[in-house]
Amino acid sequence: MRTLLACLCCLGLLVACGEQKRDARDTVFSTQVRALEKARAVEGKVQEGAQQTRDAVNAQDNPEADKVMKQGY
Repeated sequence: MRTLLACLCCLGLLVACGEQKRDARDTVFSTQVRALEKARAVEGKVQEGAQQTRDAVNAQDNPEADKVMKQGY
């Protein structure tokens, strides 16, 4: 019985230590990883749109600032 237990412990250590780390894309969470990447991309687009909207509002509030921005000063 002791020999069997010792063999099982050694086998468990070999199996646990022998496996290489996998990329997160290759696991059961691959769909979640893809969804997270997609959400980050969408967030970037939303931030760009929000900045363009802020710039347009600021340009309407202060027409002189718009002229300066176009001239590059």
